Amino acid sequence: MTSHENAKGAQYLYYTDQPDWQQLDSLIAIRRALQELVKGIGFDTASLIYAPVGELPNRTPGPVYPLVTVGNDSLRWLKQWRERTEHTEDNPLSHRLSPTWKHTLQHTLPQRFDLAHPEKWSKNLTMADQRWLSALYEYGFQELCVTPVHFPGREYVALSCLSHRSNPTPPAFSEQTQANLLYSTHRLAHICLQPEFAQLRQNDGATPLLSKREQECLYWAAQGKSAVETASILALQPETVRTYLKALLKKLQADNKPQAIAIAYETGLLGNRATN
Repeated sequence: MTSHENAKGAQYLYYTDQPDWQQLDSLIAIRRALQELVKGIGFDTASLIYAPVGELPNRTPGPVYPLVTVGNDSLRWLKQWRERTEHTEDNPLSHRLSPTWKHTLQHTLPQRFDLAHPEKWSKNLTMADQRWLSALYEYGFQELCVTPVHFPGREYVALSCLSHRSNPTPPAFSEQTQANLLYSTHRLAHICLQPEFAQLRQNDGATPLLSKREQECLYWAAQGKSAVETASILALQPETVRTYLKALLKKLQADNKPQAIAIAYETGLLGNRATN
């Protein structure tokens, strides 16, 4: 990693190293390459994150799966970031609230976010956005860099790198560094999405978002059944079915049943639409 001044005296980071891509045939080799990349651009910890659906019909992020994680601080904040609670206000760091995720979905180049001074990159932050940024800052981080990879369809991968406040702020990227980071992230994402690494994208035993009864009520709603008809099928009271439907709408952050059904298909809660 080297940095140089330009004609105006600004410091720019120049990092163009590339791993031997043909040798990245194991998780250990991939993690080592990611560690070198993160270190090379001046950051401390990172996670390559996969989302089967980057953005849901209600314009919130879909479920996420960390593919590869490096750095000592990663697991602690990632666990809270991934946690899916019924009430998002109970978890201010939830990825559902992430203003940087929403911002990066609209871009193709690496995006850097100063956590202490968000006004530098956004003028329209909500209170929830500010709480999210404060929660990440309180973990000891000063800057977040996100490099997006958009796949055909709705799949999305992002390399999220964090810099700790106890270390120097990473210099601005030169054009060569930015191009290298983008290329390397794309290569790593494509490797991790190969069939031989399918286990990285599997659910890791997290608690299901919906209860069994909520899933059943949602399934029959997707089949066009009313609450009364669903109640007859499941041997429940219609008001009980309506209670389950109301609960799952809140969990999915959906405004109505059609939106909840769309989200459920997008996230796999109702399987594949073509086979139902």
